[in-house]
Order: sequence, then structure tokens, then C-alpha cells
Amino acid sequence: MQEGLSSYRLGYVANCLSLGLGASHTCRLAGATPQRLEALIEQNLSELEQILLFNEARGIELFRIGSSLIPFGSHPVNTLKWWRKWARDFERLGHIARRSRQRLSMHPSPAAASLTSVHQRVRDAAIAELRYSARVLDLLGQGPEARVVLHLGGAAPSRPEALDNAHLMLDAMPEELRNRLVIEHDDKIWSAREVAPLARAHGLPWLADNLHNVIEPSEPVMSLEELLRESAASWRALDLRPKFHLASQKPDGRPGAHADRIDPEDFRAVVAALDGPADLMLEAKEKDLALFALRQESLVQPLNTSSL
Repeated sequence: MQEGLSSYRLGYVANCLSLGLGASHTCRLAGATPQRLEALIEQNLSELEQILLFNEARGIELFRIGSSLIPFGSHPVNTLKWWRKWARDFERLGHIARRSRQRLSMHPSPAAASLTSVHQRVRDAAIAELRYSARVLDLLGQGPEARVVLHLGGAAPSRPEALDNAHLMLDAMPEELRNRLVIEHDDKIWSAREVAPLARAHGLPWLADNLHNVIEPSEPVMSLEELLRESAASWRALDLRPKFHLASQKPDGRPGAHADRIDPEDFRAVVAALDGPADLMLEAKEKDLALFALRQESLVQPLNTSSL
């Protein structure tokens, strides 16, 4: 944690390698019987509790929950009223997260949730996935800063038509669901300058990613400082603390592939570009170990929540 204008908090994604837990156990569709799903849900909720307690003990206030917390949570094969059956478990988990000020999020895969598709079945499946993800955050009692991170999707049949589809889908979306979303630019199709106006038109924040900005740059190019400043403004317009993704390129990996840990130079560059308090979600293969590596290198001190 750094004090002053550019204070920040660090978090990690889904799996806690220190504990060997991920809270994302699932199964094949053919084997998704009610009994099997019940067992997996019990296991995942138990593991999530252990992860949240681990984070609490180490001052980690930012965590992304894996999308398979409830296996097939948005699929018709899961007929369980899981939000009722495990309501008390969610209440207990939410209490842990709130007392330790953990900002939680979800991030469906691009294949599971697309805003731009022309196919109704794909759009229906996306809404179902977003409803599931938002319901998890609701059950955990998370405030409006807790968001479901969403990419736009593909660009077929053309970029203008795809963007029109995204506008139409967001217009038709229930307000309580839309208000759980944050839109992220990606490393293959949609740049930050394309995502920002869409988010702004629907009163949504958009999420900046330093690595995506390098791999799929805007035209004209956005500097890291401009990227973070413009993204932060979209959060602050809603009176929310900005949140960004921080990742490093994997050496010899495909463009956009995440490295095991965060390159200290990437970390320093992002921190230097901050124009105010923000949360940095580390997208690194070594998860919590990558976070601790930054601390151990004296780049960031363990979080002191009393200073926020």
C-alpha cells in the first residue's frame, strides 16, 4: 500500500496457490447430476471461505471469484435453487468479505458472455451468465463497486453492426443487472478508445488493462497515463474507486499471454501513472504468490486498512 494521492491496493484472481484452493471445481455436462452439483457447490463454498479468511489475515482486499463457483450456474442443467439452499453460506461468506473490506468481482469468459453477437441464443446465454455472476455478488452483500467484468465479444458481421448490437443489448438489460457491469477492452478486437464511448453511453465504468493497451492499441495510441486517467474518470463519475488490471507479457508466449509474475517495471509504470487511489488486480499465473513477490521486493507494503 502506498500512501497519498496515488495509493493503491493489490489483489489476485480466483486461485490461492498458497492454500492450493480455487473454489472452482466443476464437472462435465454429462455428469452434472443434482447430487454431483450439490457436492461441488459445497466444496467450492468451503474453499471460498478459506480463501477469504486467508486474504483477511494477510490484508488482501481485492479478489476475483472463479466463474465456476456454482458449476453450470447459468446453464439449464443446473436445476438447483442454489441461491436459496446455500443462502446462509453466502451470508457468512459475505460477512467475512465485508468486515475485511474485500472488494470482490466475477469475470465470465468471452465465450460465455458476449454483447455483440447477432445470434439470439448466444445473447440469451450471455444474459443468463451475467445474471448468475451478478447474483453471486448480490448474495455476498457486495456494494456497487463489485462488478462483473465483461468483454464486448466479436466484431461480426462488421464493427459498426457489432457495436450497435452491444448498445441494443445494454439498452434492453434490466437496470439492476447493467449496474453490476464494467466493460473491459481486450487484446484481440476492441481497443480502449472503442470501449470507452460504449460504456459512457450506458452510464458504466470501463476497465483499463495495461497489457491489452499494448497488444491492441487504440488509434490514436493512448499512453498509459491517458488510459488510466480516462478509465478512472468513468469509475469516479459513479463515486466508485477505480479498478484496473495489471499484467506482464509472458516471455516467448503469444502476444497478450500473462506472465507468471508481474514485471517490476510494469508495476512501477502503472503506479507512476495513477492520478489517485485505485485498486490493481494482478493478472498473473502465480496468483497470490505474484502479489507476495511484489511485497517481498519492497515495491509495496502489506496493506494497512486503517490508513485508507
